[in-house]
Amino acid sequence: MRSALILTVVASWYLVGLSMTVGLVVYPSFGIVDEASWPAFHSQHVARITWAVAAPWAAQALGLVLWLVRLHHGISTTWVLCAGSAAAAVVVTAGWAIRVHNQLHTDFDPRRGRVLRRAHWVRTACWLAAAIAATAALSSL
Repeated sequence: MRSALILTVVASWYLVGLSMTVGLVVYPSFGIVDEASWPAFHSQHVARITWAVAAPWAAQALGLVLWLVRLHHGISTTWVLCAGSAAAAVVVTAGWAIRVHNQLHTDFDPRRGRVLRRAHWVRTACWLAAAIAATAALSSL
């Protein structure tokens, strides 16, 4: 179980760090890209950020599954908190952030940019909650 927890902790904290970087550096920079460059810039952002998120997201999911399989005394509260928070991040991304990104594909609208940042910080909070829960579980071993 320890290796499953370590995988979940590492992936979860990576997602928090990536999310903080995107929220504090990348998204605020969207507003300074000129109109002519925006579609190509946004397309490159989406393609590259997908690679940066996909592997740790898959690792987090794998860690959660392995952690669940290796629980000996039923589902723990920390597993439920971590899995629920990780799932919430998926829902926020799929149901909110991706939709807004799709609306920004051809031109940058500052109002949509603000909506995207709100979705992003909710997702960051979800990833942070998952990381804290996984770390708490690991430290209690």
